[in-house]
Amino acid sequence: MHGRAISIDARGKVLSYKMTSQCASGSGQFLENIARYLGIAQEEIGVLSRQASNPEVVSSICAVLAETDVINMVSRGISAPNILKGIHLSMAARLTKLLKSIGAVQGIVMCTGGLALDNGLIAALEEDIAATKDMKCVVRSHPDAIYAGAIGAALWGAYRFEKLAALGRLPKAA
Repeated sequence: MHGRAISIDARGKVLSYKMTSQCASGSGQFLENIARYLGIAQEEIGVLSRQASNPEVVSSICAVLAETDVINMVSRGISAPNILKGIHLSMAARLTKLLKSIGAVQGIVMCTGGLALDNGLIAALEEDIAATKDMKCVVRSHPDAIYAGAIGAALWGAYRFEKLAALGRLPKAA
């Protein structure tokens, strides 16, 4: 997974776009692996994260280092909520930095994709943005956010089909 930040105008025109080049430590797959290691269900990740009392710092450099951090935390007796909140805070810090890099310092931040359904990550992102003095953003998610990529691909496919049809360049059926 790569985090993406896209700034759009009122008509939906892309004004700015940037994608992380960091490794998978910010991905849903990474969180799945951590949940499996901790012996919890994916659906519990957000709920547990929000119960943290003392979040543990997690490496934000790479998934391998972050997973090693988690293994060490478990051996030290750190609770699952504090581990998960630390992971969420690390991910949120990278997302906030990405938003700032495209100039998205005010307005609405709409989260899409599978991680948009992780209320622990959304809470950590809200917390990180609120702690950033020069950002005045409101974070939003939607239960259907997981479908955003598929809907975008379908719309793009329909657009391309119409363009190719208008040019008489549709491939022949086999």
